[in-house]
Amino acid sequence: MSRGRSAFATVAVLSVFAFLYSFVLAIPVYVSDITALWSARGHAWFGEVLARLTDGFSFLWGSAVTNEGFSPAPVSGWPTLVFIVMLVALVYAGLRTGSDSPVAVGGRVLCASVLAGGLTNLFVAVQTVLATGGGLGSLPWVIRAVTDDGVWLGLVVGVFGGYAASVVAVFLALATIALRGDRETIGPADAQAIRWRWAAQVGTWGTLPLLVVALVGGFVWDYSPDADPYGTDISPRQAWVRLVWFAHASLTAPHNPHSLSGSFDTSVWLPRTLTSAALVVLVWLAVLLVVARWPRAGAPGVLGIVLQCWGVVVVLAAVVGLCEGALVPPEEFAGSATHWALETVAAGVRFGVFFGWISGVAVALAYRLSRGAQTDVEAVESVEEEV
Repeated sequence: MSRGRSAFATVAVLSVFAFLYSFVLAIPVYVSDITALWSARGHAWFGEVLARLTDGFSFLWGSAVTNEGFSPAPVSGWPTLVFIVMLVALVYAGLRTGSDSPVAVGGRVLCASVLAGGLTNLFVAVQTVLATGGGLGSLPWVIRAVTDDGVWLGLVVGVFGGYAASVVAVFLALATIALRGDRETIGPADAQAIRWRWAAQVGTWGTLPLLVVALVGGFVWDYSPDADPYGTDISPRQAWVRLVWFAHASLTAPHNPHSLSGSFDTSVWLPRTLTSAALVVLVWLAVLLVVARWPRAGAPGVLGIVLQCWGVVVVLAAVVGLCEGALVPPEEFAGSATHWALETVAAGVRFGVFFGWISGVAVALAYRLSRGAQTDVEAVESVEEEV
């Protein structure tokens, strides 16, 4: 999108956030009442989802949303400010890289919003460590202990803001056609085939690092006898290593302590490996679809490529976590599969925040190294359009 259209769409997303923020500043909401209301109506799962989404607004400065016993009242305005800055920056940068298609605009806004929420949660964890003076060694436990409100806030803003941005994109496109006329022609079949082949190559090279991180992370977690994430008597270096693998291992099926002793257990290893493979395949397909549109939308910048692919990994990791948490809950959560599914969504976003940038950097590098193929695509299109 052009600078002007991206700016208008970003303002629309920020306006949606301001509209929602004004409600939570003025109207007191108790999260437990939402759960109780829908449980009484026989839709407990929907009440739990709605309560978790509403709870995302509880960490905003001055918010009247209260989650009794879980989320304390916000004592600092910094998380709110960080979320707003990250939201504006990531949404604008994401919109600048890509086409004006309403679906693409809405998807990029959703990815950028969820990524902004995940990074805000990471900021809150660092802020907590600095405030308590626990040192870097305590950061892994703080990251797992802090609430995931930013994730759910980013999801809500991404859904509603993405719709608003899509409407703005459609309106601006119609206005442009009415004023200037639609001069764009559809590319021929030969150029289309070359573009898809080039996009598949870029997507493959860009996804390989994520494949290594996901699958190797699963193997290390399963077969390392020192990989217990709940251990406390460890060094800061060990804590960081376990945090990295925990980010992947939380996005898994049933928890079985025996796998931590190094014994082979397919009930843990197999679902974890399948989850990793599914995530990598989905990321590859998403990158393929995104990259295939770049030649027609103009050459994106490196920063825009990294942020867009990073957001894609975050959202897809959340989707995979939701599906796995709902389909294969651990035994202790068998009676509350919805609660576990929502927990794995947050774990998936945490994994995407930690590792999604790797995929973005790899895609950007592969994109820049394959400029010759991109030039061939544009040459074929220009020649056949002239004919």
